[in-house]
Amino acid sequence: MAFHSSYCEKHTYRKNGKDVVKPIQRMIVDGEVVCPNCELEAVTAKTEEVEREKYLQTEYKMSEGQKKKRVFKRDSVVTDETILNARFSNYREDGTEEAENKRSMIEVAERLKAGQVFNTILQGNQGAGKSHLAYAALEEINQSDLEVSCLFISIEEMMRLIRDSFGNKDSKYTENYFVELLSSADYLVLDDLGAETGAIDTDKQATNFVQRVLYAITNARQNKATIITTNLSSQSLFSIYDKKLVSRLFKKPNFILFKETKDKRMLNLPF
Repeated sequence: MAFHSSYCEKHTYRKNGKDVVKPIQRMIVDGEVVCPNCELEAVTAKTEEVEREKYLQTEYKMSEGQKKKRVFKRDSVVTDETILNARFSNYREDGTEEAENKRSMIEVAERLKAGQVFNTILQGNQGAGKSHLAYAALEEINQSDLEVSCLFISIEEMMRLIRDSFGNKDSKYTENYFVELLSSADYLVLDDLGAETGAIDTDKQATNFVQRVLYAITNARQNKATIITTNLSSQSLFSIYDKKLVSRLFKKPNFILFKETKDKRMLNLPF
């Protein structure tokens, strides 16, 4: 293997009429003159094509029920990866309220599995374990014999991904993508409603963009079950969001409140 005297035109970029520093020099491999970057790109493209073919073959062999089961782990948007291990069995019960709320969410999961349609709102102190219980409920449903799709979506992260897609034409995370994905899910958790406004105690109204996305999703889910977690009071929700949107969220409501539960993330701080 030896370097050739020429440079790869594809990987030699020009700026202001001059070649950039360190263009890719061609090499002689087995008597052929090749660009190492072009060769690497070809191998990568081939590997990606093989993996894609394997994926498509796996999808083809799956039943509709199996495909729905995959949605939960594949398409959920989670910012705190520790939540992926959330189960009813490992929820910490340090008080009566926590024990009662855990029992209530187990009952919610059972009612949803039985086919009942209603919305559940977990409201109260941050760090109380609302997201933990919401994810645990979806895990329970997804592990059942039901052929249904479940999704756990961090609202703040979803909005960030959509905004990022505005300037990134290669991003799949467009507004239409999320509206269609969340509208089609049989069971959905909208996590941390209000976090996208940037503060818990705020009079700031959600932007028209945020309201439009949430309204499109909730409007399409009128006959489906949705679980919402939020730190905000009802007064704050009505001041931040359009009344029609809040009305959609609170349709057939089942409230689980965290008034006394401490922030579990703060309990072990050494200062």
